Amino acid sequence: DSASSKLGRATYEEFNTVVVLKEQMRVTDEVWHDFLWHLRYGHVQEYHTEMLRTLLITRHDTQTDLSTEPWNDSSLVTPRHAVQRLWNEAALKKHAQESQKFIFQCHAKDRIKGQPLTLAERYAAAIRGSGQGQQRRQKQDLPDAIEIAIGMKVMVTQNVQTDLNIMNRAHGTIVDIILSPEEPVVSQLHTTIKLQHVPLYVLVKLSQTRA
Repeated sequence: DSASSKLGRATYEEFNTVVVLKEQMRVTDEVWHDFLWHLRYGHVQEYHTEMLRTLLITRHDTQTDLSTEPWNDSSLVTPRHAVQRLWNEAALKKHAQESQKFIFQCHAKDRIKGQPLTLAERYAAAIRGSGQGQQRRQKQDLPDAIEIAIGMKVMVTQNVQTDLNIMNRAHGTIVDIILSPEEPVVSQLHTTIKLQHVPLYVLVKLSQTRA
């Protein structure tokens, strides 16, 4: 066996406790939980189909007012990253306009030992890696610029503290943004502010947490 195989075997033999998960705790809606359970085993019933049909919106639907609850706070589920990005941008602008909140633009500033990157270093960072692992990691990275605002809906995309429910797909709302002391005075004439420094921190209130 190879060295990696021997290491893997030795690691496997270190486990002496098995935990069997029998109850799904992340979905709290009983109707949706019932549908997912039947869907998992291929036993979807007619009443499940009827429930799903009540959620459909067509261009000929004149009874659904998208500006009222619950539609005005709905989420988009799509595998298309570009569609998701456009949806988020439009939703943020709509939120800022209705709540009269600033949109803060935060731009990444890559540095090496506290110093800005040289032209050659920026070029190397731009073309780094082309394998599947690198592409997967780059998809998980934050973009070069992000926009945030108080009251903005956010979602956790990685497991941070699972015992406190701070984990992948946890939802929350930004309740405060503390800017850097070095940040120039924010102009009241513009709704979108390009920050010169990264905020000290962003305070988020999660919809569900055990903290």
